[in-house]
Amino acid sequence: MRQEILRLEKIVTAENGVMLLNHFNLHIFRGEIMGLIAISRHGLESLIELICRNVPLYYGSVYFDEKLVNSYALSPLTRNKVAVIEKQFSLIENLTVADNIYVMRRGFKKYIIHSKTLNSQFKMFAMDAGVDLHGEQQVQGLTYYEKCVVELLKAIIGGVKLVIIRDISNFISTTDLIKFHQLMQTYTGSGVSFLYICNHHQEAYSICDKICLMENGKALKVLGKDEFKEEKILPFTNEFYKNYHERQALPQWMNDFPWVYRGKKGEGFDNEKPQTPLKNGQRVLEFCNVSSGNINKLTFDVKAGECVVLLDKNNTVYIDILALMNFERKPQQGQILLNGEVLAKKAFQTLGFIPEKPIRNLLFKEMSYFDNMCFTADKKLRPFWMRSAIRKSIVKEYEPIIGPDIHARDITKLSIQSLYSLVYYRIHLQNPKVVICVNPFFEGDMAMRLQIRNLIKMLLDKKMAVLILAVNLSDSLLIADRLLVLEKGTLINELYSGEYHKLTENPQ
Repeated sequence: MRQEILRLEKIVTAENGVMLLNHFNLHIFRGEIMGLIAISRHGLESLIELICRNVPLYYGSVYFDEKLVNSYALSPLTRNKVAVIEKQFSLIENLTVADNIYVMRRGFKKYIIHSKTLNSQFKMFAMDAGVDLHGEQQVQGLTYYEKCVVELLKAIIGGVKLVIIRDISNFISTTDLIKFHQLMQTYTGSGVSFLYICNHHQEAYSICDKICLMENGKALKVLGKDEFKEEKILPFTNEFYKNYHERQALPQWMNDFPWVYRGKKGEGFDNEKPQTPLKNGQRVLEFCNVSSGNINKLTFDVKAGECVVLLDKNNTVYIDILALMNFERKPQQGQILLNGEVLAKKAFQTLGFIPEKPIRNLLFKEMSYFDNMCFTADKKLRPFWMRSAIRKSIVKEYEPIIGPDIHARDITKLSIQSLYSLVYYRIHLQNPKVVICVNPFFEGDMAMRLQIRNLIKMLLDKKMAVLILAVNLSDSLLIADRLLVLEKGTLINELYSGEYHKLTENPQ
C-alpha cells in the first residue's frame, strides 16, 4: 500500500469574512509529483500556508505523513516538513551555500562551525545530484537555477518530505528547467514528494503524475496520467485556450519542454501560408551589432505596431538589455537606434517600461487611480498637472473604457485585474514609441493572462512597438508577431508568426 504524505479533507479557510478555500480536497503520496493548476489564484496563498503550517481552520482535517496534524477542532500552529521553492528565495545572500544549508537549519546547535566538514558533506550531496556546486560558494553569486538547486538540496538534507515548487518556469531558463525536472525525478525515487504549481497544463503534463485543477478555492478535478489530453483540460480553461487557430508549433530544442501547444498537421498555422506582418514597417527600435555584458554582437529591430518576443534560452541578457535601455550603461560595441537616431537620454520620454510584477513596482498606493494613470503624462506635456481642462478631457476619453474605477481615490480597494489595467492604461496615455515588457504573464492565472494579452493588443493597436523579454514561451507566442531566440547572448533564430514550425523542421 502506498504511503500517504499529505491529505487535505474538506478544508474551509476564511479571512476577513471572505472564504478562501471551499471544501478543498487533495491527496499526495510518497514519491509522487502532484501538479496544481490555479485557473484563478483565489485561495492559493491560503493553501500553501496551510500545507506548510497548521493554522486555524473553519472546517476540515489535515493529515501529514499519515498523522492527523490539524483540524477545525485543534490547530497547533506547528510546522510540517515542507519546503517551498519560489522566486523569493529563503537563502541568505551573503552566506555560503554550506552555511545556508547546515548552519541556518532549524535545530543546528553547534557553537563552533567547521567549514571544511560542512563543505565536504555538501560535496557528497552535490555529486549525488549531479550538480557542479561547492559549499564555499557565496549564494549572491549563484544563478536562479543554482539557487533552486541549493533550496532543493537544503530541503533534502533537512529531511523534508514534501517540496512545493511554485511558478519555477517564470524565472529560470528553458534549458535549466529541463535539468531541474530531471533532478526532481531523481529525488522522487528516494521517496520525496512534490507539489508542482504552474500556470499551464502542458508544463504540468511534462513532469507530473497527477494534476489538480483549482478555481476560486475549490479543487474542480484531479487528472490522472491517462487523462493528460487536450480535450480533458479545455472545459476548465475558460476562454484562454479555446481557439486552436491561435496556437503554434514548438521548436525541436523544446521537445522536452512542451507546455506551449505544439500544434498538429491540419491545425492552426501549420496548415496556413506563413505570415510576415510588418516586414516593411517603420523600424522604431534597432540593436546594431551590440555587445555589452552577456550580449554578444546582437542585431535586431522592432517596428511600429509590432510585438517581438525575445526568448533567451540561458536567461542571461535581460538585465543587460534593461541597463542599456535605461541609460545605466553604454554599449561596449555597436549602437542602439530609436527612430533612426542613436538612443540618448533625451529620448527617455518615448520609452515605456512594464517590469515584472508591475502593480508592486509601478503603482503608488497613496495616489488615486487617475493620478496613477497620469503619472508619466508630464513626460509629453510639462504643465499637465496645472491644466484641469486636459485632466477633464482624459476622464471623458477613458471613462467609457475603464468605467467607475477611474474615479477611485483608494486603489488598494480595487481588484488585481483593475490594477493591471491601470498599469497598461498609464502606458497607453503616455503613448511611447517603444514599450518593453518583462515577463508580462508572470504569476497570472488563466483569466489574468487573457486580460494582459488583450491589454498588450491595445498598445499595439496604437502603433506602439512592444518588446517582450520572456523566460519561457508559455503565453508569449499568442501575442507575438515575431520570435527571436537567443543563446549565449547571440541571436540564433528569427521567425515570424506562422513560421514557428520551421524550428521543429530545422532545429538549431
